[in-house]
Amino acid sequence: NHNIKFDQIALAASGVDLRGVAGDSMIAHYLLHPGARAHGLDDLTRDYLGHQNIKISELIGKGKKQTTMDKVPAATVGKYACEDADTAFQLAARLEPELVSAGFRDLYEQLELPLVGVLAEMERTGIRVDVPFLLKLGVEMAAEVAGIEKEIYALAGREFNIASLKELQKVLFEEQKFPVQKRTGIKNEPSTDQESLERLAALGHELPRRLVAYRQVTKLKNTYVDVLPAIVNPNTHRVHTSFNQTAAETGRLSSSDPNLQNIPARTEQGAQLRKAFVPREGWTLVTADYSQIELRLLAHFSGDETLRAAFAEDRDVHAAVAAQIFKVPEAEVTKAQRGVAKTVNFGVLYGMSATGLSVRLAIPRKEAEEFIDTYFARYPKVLDYQQRLLANAHKSGVVGTILGRKRAFSPDAINPNSSYRGRGNAEREAINMEIQGSAADLMKKAMLAVSERLAARKLQSKMLLTVHDELVFEAPPGEVAELAALAREEMAGAMTLDVPLKVDVAAGPNWLDVSDV
Repeated sequence: NHNIKFDQIALAASGVDLRGVAGDSMIAHYLLHPGARAHGLDDLTRDYLGHQNIKISELIGKGKKQTTMDKVPAATVGKYACEDADTAFQLAARLEPELVSAGFRDLYEQLELPLVGVLAEMERTGIRVDVPFLLKLGVEMAAEVAGIEKEIYALAGREFNIASLKELQKVLFEEQKFPVQKRTGIKNEPSTDQESLERLAALGHELPRRLVAYRQVTKLKNTYVDVLPAIVNPNTHRVHTSFNQTAAETGRLSSSDPNLQNIPARTEQGAQLRKAFVPREGWTLVTADYSQIELRLLAHFSGDETLRAAFAEDRDVHAAVAAQIFKVPEAEVTKAQRGVAKTVNFGVLYGMSATGLSVRLAIPRKEAEEFIDTYFARYPKVLDYQQRLLANAHKSGVVGTILGRKRAFSPDAINPNSSYRGRGNAEREAINMEIQGSAADLMKKAMLAVSERLAARKLQSKMLLTVHDELVFEAPPGEVAELAALAREEMAGAMTLDVPLKVDVAAGPNWLDVSDV
């Protein structure tokens, strides 16, 4: 089939438990061409088979005139359904042999296809949300937005339409005469995007700082707080996100309707939103999170002895880097200093420039450069590893993950000799691919292992969400300890790396208020 997860969910709703899934032409195409514009059945049928499928709109119409499938004659529906099944079968016959020759057979058969059933079950289960809490949070955020608006008007010296880019350009660059940070690509006008505002805020300007806060709160309110209550399923009283296996080139899962991957963890408002996600009545929410998985993968791939030793000894890597860059004993590192070091760690991992780091930390660029230089002095093999990866990408045109997933890069776009400070987007994306893609491989293996153990032990506990390096479950009180031990064991044992995997498990009444188990 093509996008078999959709059919699996639809059939399950009618009491049919689909078993023996043999293939999925959408996933096959994704593994072969992760950067393709589309993986849809109609697109692939046209490209591979030279045939135009019947469009769903030809059956049920569009917009206000749209009807439902049960109003369409059975013969017409039959022709549409048979065409979908036939073209999916033909596509699988074309694509699956390519998977074998490309070395993706195990990835397809042992990881991606089995994961379809796990994701389908998670989507069907959904997650409960506290609607009264969200309504209250919406009122509080509206008041917060109104307060920030007044501060912005006072700083600007007048009222204006904050949502209008034209008016914002006029206020910031004509009236307030702030320095232009970058220009738009088409009209070459001063940019008012988030990065530009953050750069101005880092220079010490209060108005851009309040504009950044305004955008953060309004986006959270408009995207989640006001929307989630409206999309709660009236039958299950839950929201049912869709997990996408074929969206990210790195192999990472994404989610949509609603997108639960983008809830900001660093802001107070984002943290409060997590409080709205709750378990079944009388049950407990359990979270299992890989600790610093991307840095552990960096230690695995780079072979840096100092970084590996820190994980082997279960030391706090962020505190260790903070001690180095602030020249203080590790025991005296403050929470703020550790936060800075955490940003440096992940900034260096993904090729953030000194300018980007200075904006993120609101510090002078020179100081950001010194932090980066100090990092590489502590972990010299990290830079060697990144240069080696870029040289291989330049030579082969691909970057792979720990399980053999591949993403193509134009050799012309990769400069194997670029300095850390001179890297462009292609170099950063190549480095991201190996680390993030391998983290995605690991998480998928862990999800399969956890799901199998839950079924084998016949536990009532349910896996609800996967968000980056974290799994979210709900469990009856009597199963919390068993679930915690099971999740920790299966996730930590999902792969064998040159550094130990560590899993933090916590439980509580909602996604925010959890404590270690």
